[in-house]
Amino acid sequence: MTKSLANPEGLDAADRKFLSDIDRVGWHITNILRRAGEEDDGTPDWSFSCGLYSNFHHPEIVMFGLDSERRTDLINIIGHQVKDGKRFETSDNYGDIFERCLCAFRPVHQSWYADYLGLALWFYETYDFPVIQAFWPDKADLYPWEVGCNSFVRGQQPLLFHPKAPTEE
Repeated sequence: MTKSLANPEGLDAADRKFLSDIDRVGWHITNILRRAGEEDDGTPDWSFSCGLYSNFHHPEIVMFGLDSERRTDLINIIGHQVKDGKRFETSDNYGDIFERCLCAFRPVHQSWYADYLGLALWFYETYDFPVIQAFWPDKADLYPWEVGCNSFVRGQQPLLFHPKAPTEE
């Protein structure tokens, strides 16, 4: 089950826009930006789609690092290709997303959903939807999980395909 505009009672303007984007375009992109004065836990800014799974049966996309406008543009490129019938798999690299490098995808482990995909959880009302993380390589074409990857690139892209470590209490 997903949220919809069919029952707008209790929805604020932002929720209505979110649902309208999904109905009109097929997906909505949420950008999470650190605000001045917020505690910096080292997590880079990120963006994620919502609606690709409900409308096209394709995993949602999450991307970290880069600036929010660039992440939005890239997720929209992916979304339009999905809308046209393309499927992005986690076993391949793709040269038609970034201008100068390949893009790789990995499945996001559900243990991370609550940390990074809150609005998607609200929309789907369950954890039962797939998400893939889009990764960009460093200048040597190494991805964050590869030995020798540039430390800045590695630090900008958490590896959400690994289960979240249990927290100590």
